[in-house]
Amino acid sequence: MNRLIFLFFVLLLTTSGLRAQVQYATESPRVDDVNDRDVTIQRVELTAQYTIIYMKFESSERRSSNRGWPFSVPLPNGRGRQLESPNTSNIGFQPTARLYVNEGERSYKLIRAENIPAETRRPVAPGERVDFVAYFERVDPGYTTFDLFECRDGGGYVCFNFWGVHIINPLKKTYSQQKPKVPVQPRVQQPRYQPRTTPGAGTPGAGVPNSTPPTTQPQPQATPSSVAINGVTRDAKTKGLMAATVSYRLISAAESAGDGRIDSVRSNRATGAYTIPVDRRGVYVITASAKGYFTKSDTLATNRTNVNLDFDLVPIVAGATITLKNIYFNASEFDLKPESYPELDRLAIVMQENPTMTIRLEGHTDTVGDFDANVELSRNRVNEVKRYLVAKGISAGRIDTVGYGPSRPINKNKSLKERPENRRVEMAIIKV
Repeated sequence: MNRLIFLFFVLLLTTSGLRAQVQYATESPRVDDVNDRDVTIQRVELTAQYTIIYMKFESSERRSSNRGWPFSVPLPNGRGRQLESPNTSNIGFQPTARLYVNEGERSYKLIRAENIPAETRRPVAPGERVDFVAYFERVDPGYTTFDLFECRDGGGYVCFNFWGVHIINPLKKTYSQQKPKVPVQPRVQQPRYQPRTTPGAGTPGAGVPNSTPPTTQPQPQATPSSVAINGVTRDAKTKGLMAATVSYRLISAAESAGDGRIDSVRSNRATGAYTIPVDRRGVYVITASAKGYFTKSDTLATNRTNVNLDFDLVPIVAGATITLKNIYFNASEFDLKPESYPELDRLAIVMQENPTMTIRLEGHTDTVGDFDANVELSRNRVNEVKRYLVAKGISAGRIDTVGYGPSRPINKNKSLKERPENRRVEMAIIKV
């Protein structure tokens, strides 16, 4: 009995140690592509030591991808998921799994996995849900995208591989904090006390020739360092400096729930300059807006030094084209993710403020996969964006849509970094 109690407390301490002190958490992270549609990443936590990935597996049907990798990866002996029959699946998580960043520049080992076997396999019936957790080495600060490689498909196995998992992981720079140099005062040799032999007030050093009481030098106070977000706002067409409203909100910090209030500053009309004082270091979303221009947003992390962020605002004129950067879909699907709603809400407001404006939504994909399927996917995605805007009160007749698929890439589309740039939704203004 005593031994069981001892083992229970050891397990409790080990588990609490692994999960303690979460620095950054990303709920339902955006994933560029996934090998097995039956497994999803629910949450990614970063602690001082671990990258903790919470995953869900829900068996549906037989799948196989045989996706290749643009860099060399080790091949484990086992596989991630075996499909034995249309009615059952056997799942496991390979101990040789790795996280990769920057196309294999660095890799991080699996430490342990919970609620999923490593060496043996667990049968799962169709529709059954399995929640499991994988602990990896801590991804270095500054890497905000990683690939999870569990194994390589083959022999009836489908692996739990993910490409382009986007997380909150700001760069932490270390700086030597040098204290101001204080002049060293020469030490005054205190003479030994001698008793008085003549009447007089009893003072320190009385009876000692040329003795003076020691003086205390005031210690200079170190001035606390201040951090700010600085930048300028410009007209994207003329590159002229302009005034704009720059709002900001803390969305992630060590002790923040991500529900910080929105504040704003006004950039200078002549210089376009703005300054946002930062009293809490973390991840902020910054938005610049001005009448007659499309609103533009960006996200950045603050640390111990000032950060610069400039905004080039696109004027609302016929012929202008902008990329809606904050529009997200699940891989190979066209359902809008909730992270897309703020960007589309801002676009709806612009169209409400300009009731005669008509636009064309243009969908684009990368070059991976079947050409015709990609064209259809891009068309479905922009139609989904249109449906959202119509639900916000925008007339359907003011929105045209076209899907170009992979026919208009903006880069060579060869790396995992370039492919997400080609998967985009652009908006062209037809009439104002």
